Amino acid sequence: MSNKKRRLTLALAGALAAFGLWLAPLRAAPLKPYRVGFNAWIGYISFFVAQQKGYFKDEGLDVQGKSFSSPGDGLKPLLSGDLDAALSTADSVLTVLDKAPGQVRIVYTIDTSAGADAILAKKEITDLKGIKGRKVAATLGQCNQLLLDKALEKAGLTEKDIQLVNMNPDDAGAAFAAGKIDVAVTWEPWITKASTGNAGHVIFSSKETPNLILDVVAVSTKTAQQKPAETRAFLKALDRGYEFIHSHKDEAAAIAAKALEQKPDEIKGMLAKVDLYGAKENPRVMKDAAPEATKQVARFFKEKKVNDTVVDVGRAFDASFLAKK
Repeated sequence: MSNKKRRLTLALAGALAAFGLWLAPLRAAPLKPYRVGFNAWIGYISFFVAQQKGYFKDEGLDVQGKSFSSPGDGLKPLLSGDLDAALSTADSVLTVLDKAPGQVRIVYTIDTSAGADAILAKKEITDLKGIKGRKVAATLGQCNQLLLDKALEKAGLTEKDIQLVNMNPDDAGAAFAAGKIDVAVTWEPWITKASTGNAGHVIFSSKETPNLILDVVAVSTKTAQQKPAETRAFLKALDRGYEFIHSHKDEAAAIAAKALEQKPDEIKGMLAKVDLYGAKENPRVMKDAAPEATKQVARFFKEKKVNDTVVDVGRAFDASFLAKK
């Protein structure tokens, strides 16, 4: 090789090496932390899938999940700044907005319960009218009490016609399965357990009350102002999880089964009881269907003195983080 060619080769090699050194920091850019609260709920399957498949990392995020026992538990740490986002229910967000107006925004609708919340009754109770005089467990001051009231209204009854016992959905499901109560307002996986275990049957469900029990991504005003890019990235990855569910149902069910400690076949049955939403559906849902249904909850909470005010639902939903930037 001539000296000229050797010098050219060395120069080219040096340039490539320098280019590689320039690219190295870009490749090694640290993931941005994004802390998310959630609870064990079938509707959050998109989140479980996105986490397992690495979609959040693909979007430059280190999503740090924190599990809570109920959907409302993550909202207090959200307000305090200990979380960047919370997977919760729209009704739980309303209770926060009553005391802290404008401090929380719903930026994405994940799913609506379409049978995954229900009223279970013993076999001998064949219809809604049969719960009159019975001991009924429900969570007072939350959305499943409203579900119960909708069922009572359909049957021409009121809460005065039953023995209402205050229990959270999990405790109600467990008490029903153990035969300690006649009727329970509960959610999955207790509905599946009771039905397959022959403990009872469903006499009314959220399938009859579209968008009443709605699961959402909520962020604080602080997150919205300080982490808008991270929030958009989080929602983008969440949507990828949603798309994966539709194209790889078996694998998605297996991922959710591990996260929820259920069997994959049980997960598939539960999925039939929720309507999942992706980024394409969100603008429509957040504009009309979700706010309209949530207005009922706002009025109910004021009536039951859960909230001091009828929360302005229209200001709670913010679809701006769905915009491509």
